[in-house]
Amino acid sequence: MTYLEKWFDFNRRQVELEALLEQTIAEQSDQSLTLKEFYLLHFLNQSQEKSLRQIDLPDKLHLSPSAVSRMVARLEAKNCALLSRRCCDQDKRASFICLTKEGQTTLAYLQKAVEERLETSLDFIS
Repeated sequence: MTYLEKWFDFNRRQVELEALLEQTIAEQSDQSLTLKEFYLLHFLNQSQEKSLRQIDLPDKLHLSPSAVSRMVARLEAKNCALLSRRCCDQDKRASFICLTKEGQTTLAYLQKAVEERLETSLDFIS
């Protein structure tokens, strides 16, 4: 197999795995979260204060700033209390997106489901 063929095979498997994770997260979350929304909760949880400036999220999520704004707005509109927004003290134009206790609980549950899915799906890597 050439390196190009290996690359295409790896890419195909990654797309398939992302679809499996998307399905797992949607099925396991009461809010029917997407994979990108799961990533958002994950990155918020990894931050020291469980919050990040909204302007810092596009790079982490590999999305445009407007896509991140729409994602946060969708989560707020779902009224699922997974995150909250607060103004930045230094710059009133900026806002922080914060993971709530409910968000931490939901994320912990979803991480377990995702770990189980990955455990059974990543055998092609080794």
